[in-house]
Amino acid sequence: MEKKKNKGTWILKGLGILFILYLSLTVAISTGYYEAKLSEKTTITDEAMKQFEQDIRDGKDVDIKDYVTDIQKDYSNQTTKAGVWFSQIVESFMSKGIDGMINIFKALFT
Repeated sequence: MEKKKNKGTWILKGLGILFILYLSLTVAISTGYYEAKLSEKTTITDEAMKQFEQDIRDGKDVDIKDYVTDIQKDYSNQTTKAGVWFSQIVESFMSKGIDGMINIFKALFT
């Protein structure tokens, strides 16, 4: 008995993986995960707040730059740039496809 090879399955698997990748990147960007992580680093710590209050009590000149830690690291590399680029292309493709489907339904039912 011969086995039938289903040649289209690897295409579907590839599309499924790409779609999952697209969804994960879209969710990460839209939920503000990266912005939240960056904003955590610019908050005043408890120790800095206590030092700030003590300096005010002592009558010293205060500058917010002395108390805020602003350490920003750029983690972008070719892989992340390629992932964002790919997700934008998929988003554009999906948006045009959905708009096309809506237009088809409008044409059918109006």
